[in-house]
Amino acid sequence: MYPSQEITALRKAGRLDQAYSRGYELMKTNPDDRFLATSFGWVLYEKVKKIVDEAKQSQSPEVDKLIERLRNILREYARLRLSRTENVLFSLLLSQTLRFPKPLKFLPKFIKWAGIDSFRSEDFQVNTSNEGKVFESLVEKVAREVGKVVRDLKVEDCSNSRELQELQEFAVELIDTALRQAQVQNPQWLHYSKALLLGQLGRLEEAQKLLVSVVQQKRNDFWAWHALAKVVEESDRVLALALCAKACLTCKDPKFGVGTFEYLSKLAGRHGKMSLAKWSADRAFEIRNNNQWKIPPSLSNLLNADWYSHTENLANANEVLTQIAADAEKVIWINFPRYDANYLGTFTSKSGKLMVKFGLFSGGSSQELASSALGLLNNLNLVLGDPVKAIVDESGDRQKVVVVEKRESGKPFDRLESIYGIVDRHCDNKAFIYFNPYQHCTLPYTEFPTIANLTPGSAIEVICARNRDRINAYRFSPSTFIENENISLRVGFVRLHQKGFGFVEDVFVPPELASQLENGQQVNLIIVKKLDKKKNQLGWSAIAILNQILP
Repeated sequence: MYPSQEITALRKAGRLDQAYSRGYELMKTNPDDRFLATSFGWVLYEKVKKIVDEAKQSQSPEVDKLIERLRNILREYARLRLSRTENVLFSLLLSQTLRFPKPLKFLPKFIKWAGIDSFRSEDFQVNTSNEGKVFESLVEKVAREVGKVVRDLKVEDCSNSRELQELQEFAVELIDTALRQAQVQNPQWLHYSKALLLGQLGRLEEAQKLLVSVVQQKRNDFWAWHALAKVVEESDRVLALALCAKACLTCKDPKFGVGTFEYLSKLAGRHGKMSLAKWSADRAFEIRNNNQWKIPPSLSNLLNADWYSHTENLANANEVLTQIAADAEKVIWINFPRYDANYLGTFTSKSGKLMVKFGLFSGGSSQELASSALGLLNNLNLVLGDPVKAIVDESGDRQKVVVVEKRESGKPFDRLESIYGIVDRHCDNKAFIYFNPYQHCTLPYTEFPTIANLTPGSAIEVICARNRDRINAYRFSPSTFIENENISLRVGFVRLHQKGFGFVEDVFVPPELASQLENGQQVNLIIVKKLDKKKNQLGWSAIAILNQILP
C-alpha cells in the first residue's frame, strides 16, 4: 500500500487522529510525494471541519483556543505547497473556514498568501439548492469576510503599518475581482466594505463617491449613513454631524447602532452641541447596560469627562436630530436634477405600499410621478397642490422622487397643465371631459361635486397632470366656449334615421340627441371630432344642442 493510500484508508475509516499523526510522520520522510501531500490535505480538511463544528458549540474562551488550532492547521496546509487550481480541496477548505463563528484575524493573510488566482472558475459561480434557493459564490463570501476583517485590523495586529496597508490594498483588489468576475448576489455589501477600506487608505474622494451610491440604495439603513459620515469627517465635519444624526434617526434596532450613538457624541461635542453629546453618550451606555455588554474605555471617557457633569439633559432629542439631519439627504443627491413640482397626495399601491404623487413639468407637459412615501414627507405637512422642490433619481428604468422640500415662491398647482375642454357626457356619477379625438379625462362626482351641474357642451379649464397616456384632473373651472380644430359649432337641418340617430350635413347626431329633434328641424349643435374605431377615421359628432334654435 502506498503512503497516500494508507492515509486515505485511515481517514475514510473515521480514524482521523491516527490519519493525522501517521500522515505527519510520513510527510517528514516523503516530503516530495505529491499524492501523499494531497491525501494529508484531505485529513487537514476534516480537521478544519471538526474544529469549526466544535467552535459553533463552544463558549468564548474555548473559541479563542480553537482559533489558534485552526490557524495551525491552515499553516500545515500551506506547507504542503499543493497546486490549488487543480483540485477542489482548497475551495472546500476555505468554505469550512468561513463557517467559523468569529472573525479570523489571520484570514486575510492566508488568502493573500494563496492568491486570487487560486480560485477555480466554479468558485465564481452561485450555487442553487434542490429547492431553488440561490447561495453566494465562494469568491463573494471570501471578499466580504476579508474586507470585514481587514477593516477592523489595527497596526498592532500586523508586523507593521506597511503590512496593514498591503492587506487593505489586497482586500480592495479581492472585492474588485468579485464584483468584476463573480455572480455577485449582494453587491452593496462589497461596495460598502470597499468604500471603508478606501477611506482607511486615504482615498477619501473615491470612498465618498462609492458610499453615496450605497446610501442611495440603502437610505433607511443606519450603517450606510454612519459609514458616509466617517468618510467625510476629515473634509467636512458639519456634514459628518448631519450624516451621523441621520444614521441615528434611521437606526431601528439600537443594539446594532450602539457605536453610532457613541460616534455622534464625539462629533456633537466637537461642534459645541453638548446636550446632544450627553444624550447620545447616555444612549450608548443605556444600550450596552441593557444588554449586559462591557463599557469600552472610549465611552467611559465621554461619561467621565468634565463637560458631561455640567451639561443639561436634552428633552427633545428627536426634534434636534431631525433638524441637524436636514442636509444629510441632499448630499447624496447633489448631482441629481431638481424640479419645481406640486404635491398631489398619497395613495396605497396594489401591493399595499404607501405611495406619494407629484406633478412636475418636463418634456413640454406636466408629468405625474409616483414614489415610495417612506421617509419622503417627514415634517412637511403638505396639502394637495402645494408647491415643492423635488430631487429626482433618473438613473433607473423609472424616475423616482428622492428628496422633497417646500417651495416658498410657488403657488398651488403651478407646475400642472391647464387644458381647455368641454363636458362630453355624464355617466356612472362622473363627467367625461373631451380635449381632442385622442385625449379625455373623467371627473368623478365624489371628487368634483360641482361638475354634476354642468351640462354637455359646457366649456371648462382642467388643471391636470399626465400619467403615461392618462390625464388626471386635480381642479377645474368654467371657461368661455372657444372653437378650435376639434371643437366647433354647426347650424343645419337634421335628417333622422329610422334606427334613431341622425345627421346634420356630415355631423353624426347620436340617438340621445336625435330623440329630442324632429326630421328637418334646423338646429345649432356643439360638435367635436371623434375617432370611429371601426373605420379608423375621424368624423364630427354632436355632443349638445344649444338652447337657441335658429328660425
